[in-house]
Amino acid sequence: MFFRDKYQVTRHICPRNCYDTCPILAYTQGGKIAYITGDKEHGASEPLCCKQEEILSTVYHPQRLLYPQKQTARGSGIWQPISWEEAIDTIARKILELKERYHSTLPLCLNKYSGNFGLMHYSVEGMFNGLGPTTQTTGTPCFSSGLDAQRLDFGANAAADIRQMLEARLIILWGINPAWTAVHTMPVIYAAQARGAKVVVIDPVYTETARKADYYIELRPGGDAALVILLLQKLAKMDKLSYNADQVTGAEELLATVAKMPAAPLLQAAGQNKAAIDFLADLLANHHPTHIWAGFGLQRHIQGGLTIRLIDALGQLTGNIGVPGGGVNFADKGMDIFPYKIAGQRADTRFVNINNFAHSLKQLNDPPVKFLWIACRDLLRQDVNLTELRQLWSQLELIVVADKFLTHSAQMADIVLPVTTEFEELDVYGGYFRHWLGINEPAIPPRGEAKSDVDIARLLTRRLNELAPGTSTFPAHLSDEQFLDAEFTPAVCQQIGIKKWQDLYNGIAFYRHDPIPWRDGKFATDDGKFHCCTLPANFPQLLPSEKYPFHFLTPHGQESINGQNHALQNCLPEYPPVYINPTVGKKLQLQDKHPAIIWNEMGQIMVTVEFRQDMAPDILLSHQGNSKMGGLNALNAGLPTDLGQLTTDAVGVAFYDVFVNIRPK
Repeated sequence: MFFRDKYQVTRHICPRNCYDTCPILAYTQGGKIAYITGDKEHGASEPLCCKQEEILSTVYHPQRLLYPQKQTARGSGIWQPISWEEAIDTIARKILELKERYHSTLPLCLNKYSGNFGLMHYSVEGMFNGLGPTTQTTGTPCFSSGLDAQRLDFGANAAADIRQMLEARLIILWGINPAWTAVHTMPVIYAAQARGAKVVVIDPVYTETARKADYYIELRPGGDAALVILLLQKLAKMDKLSYNADQVTGAEELLATVAKMPAAPLLQAAGQNKAAIDFLADLLANHHPTHIWAGFGLQRHIQGGLTIRLIDALGQLTGNIGVPGGGVNFADKGMDIFPYKIAGQRADTRFVNINNFAHSLKQLNDPPVKFLWIACRDLLRQDVNLTELRQLWSQLELIVVADKFLTHSAQMADIVLPVTTEFEELDVYGGYFRHWLGINEPAIPPRGEAKSDVDIARLLTRRLNELAPGTSTFPAHLSDEQFLDAEFTPAVCQQIGIKKWQDLYNGIAFYRHDPIPWRDGKFATDDGKFHCCTLPANFPQLLPSEKYPFHFLTPHGQESINGQNHALQNCLPEYPPVYINPTVGKKLQLQDKHPAIIWNEMGQIMVTVEFRQDMAPDILLSHQGNSKMGGLNALNAGLPTDLGQLTTDAVGVAFYDVFVNIRPK
């Protein structure tokens, strides 16, 4: 904390699961945060993104939850304020009753994910693990296939510093839309263009980033792997592959397989013609170094892991890995340096795949899950297979949601607990793309009776041990500062170049100091070499059918991350807008700005048609979090991707292999 003019200034770092992980300064006067800015002295652009209003509004929003509440009947919408004592006592007694009934703590289930990945928020896992073996989710809906892919290829997940793009002559933005989802990387891209770099966007949708690029390749959804194979074929024929054979395993086998594959079906799969392949191959051959940013979207297909592995191979075999300006950037797991002692990890936890949650819980009978705690996510808005999830709801005896708002999941809970924002709690957070981490220090006391996740864990632990001594081993006696002391071991402090976590009050620290991964040509694999993938005989690609002729793509919107748009709720339409090519729409007797129904075997949802001239004829596009109703994933059956088990203990989910039809309402 420091003072500037009339304001108390505190440091924060945005925990909203975004590429940029922006350092923030909060300016407080008279006990109220007046405004926030980016901390430009420590990595951020001073203007924050368009979510700035949402970030601060979360603190003072009139609909924010400030007191514990219970619902008279689940889903009734009739809420009663209750004290923390009553809420915690009710929860504790239910836990003990279930434990006695089943002679086990496995009926207790935690479903938590990415609303806040700060270190202190792992106290929720610690609270559950302190009870004994419980049921918890594992895996990630975001990027597990790509994580596995790069771990198999490089041996670890390390991203180049984005400023390396300044040294690139060619930048390929593949399945990523940073003009919306990572806005503070765009000045680096513009600066690289000004220095002569060419920028190519490869995407099924003509995004805002595509509008700012030099070239745009309109790819067929899921056709990424086919495109890479075509490029490798062409570059090999041009004799433009360049790599050290002593640093690579499997290159000859991969290239031999690629050479035998007929081009015609690959072109069809990618939705390209030979001229487009020749053009892109020429760019790669004549612009070195090349920097490829592979987005999360392109690995959200059933062959997503294979796709990333092929892109990695493209980077390695063209000599663009470990060199200034080069690299294949996907995600960085540098935050894994922490021991996460606060989570109290144990070996006897019963894990279920977060991407197959409802179906997994239905299979658990020995014992069944009867108690659900939801934190840091809104699964009734964002999970796949929502119909099955809603059916499961009635089988649960107590549902607790810890959140700031009455989300879709909170509206179907029995007890809702109000939690603090990043401006009201002490925490440390670092992202998965930028190499920095920083502190969230309290700018103001918690509003109302909101409590941090760690305070809630303390309350529940103490009450449980009062009612039944020894029930929980969570270290409720530790202060926030002591929890952080345990995470910042001497080894961690040495790696990030600080003496103690309190040094973060002076600004961000870096968990990775070399901006160029694999600079020395040595990789983190067992043999120190880059591992090329093996191509299957027939790599899969799902395509539309006569019954369901449209790919249904549901990427992130510009102004929100999934459903985190509480400040905009009153401005959102009731039903999600769905973009369709106007020629196709008119053939189906759809009208612009009119209601329609999209459906598949999973069910149907009401939407509003939006004609968009640049949409491919077989794509329907709707952005996550763009309506009050939400529920786009109700049409998603949760098909698994090919990888994810190695890094996150569960395969990913093919969000973009969903096929639908549409008709007028």
